[in-house]
Amino acid sequence: MSARYWSDQLRALADSARVLAIDLPGHGESDDAPVPSLAAYADVTARVVDALAAWPVIAVGHSLGGAVAVELAARRAADVCGLVLLSACARLPSAAPSAPWLWGFVPPSLRRLLFFVTAKNLLFAAGASRAAIALGMQELRSCRPQTIAIDVTIARSMDVTALARALRVPALILCGSRDRVTPPALSRELHAMITGSRLDLVDGAGHMLLIEAPTVVSRAIAAFAASIARRPPSRTRAATRPRSRLRRLLRRLVGLVRHR
Repeated sequence: MSARYWSDQLRALADSARVLAIDLPGHGESDDAPVPSLAAYADVTARVVDALAAWPVIAVGHSLGGAVAVELAARRAADVCGLVLLSACARLPSAAPSAPWLWGFVPPSLRRLLFFVTAKNLLFAAGASRAAIALGMQELRSCRPQTIAIDVTIARSMDVTALARALRVPALILCGSRDRVTPPALSRELHAMITGSRLDLVDGAGHMLLIEAPTVVSRAIAAFAASIARRPPSRTRAATRPRSRLRRLLRRLVGLVRHR
């Protein structure tokens, strides 16, 4: 939907980190992407961070945004120092084909009503608060219909399994125990793919755990970010370049001394 889903996390983490929530193309106040895809979403995210000169980052993504975060980490391996993946998966299991011809006999108003009722039941756990459901459904109703259709198409066809297996970055995977869209089994698969990742289940939460259990999610992200900050800096190409230049300069100086 939009960056407003992250309002609780933006407030909770503001004192300990520089936090940015992005409206991806076609979402919130952003313009549509010419050709929407995971790669396009990741590229836009990278360009925003480039413009702010804010690398390195911990990339946090929810649902389809989790796959975008994986794509970003694969494309900018030296710049993404951590991943937090909420209600995410590498790929969705194949679903039984629906009967689209049947929808032609359903009046548009009833079709829309059925969509939102179904979405509410799928996205939220039975114990979700009224405030969480109200925010979630408001954002869903505000989202452009073509954006929802595009994202569903991307989600159904995506497969970031190879990218996830190749990642060598600290990763925290969070999933609601009652998630019906990306159930815990899919998070366990993702956990097995990403070397050294950690998996935490949020008891009683559904697919929208970032607004169903905002305090739990914010604390988990803060603790993960603190653990990243305590890690010794890795030797990146950028870090080794000055040493290489120094070695080349020393060789030249030694050569000059020998010639003399």
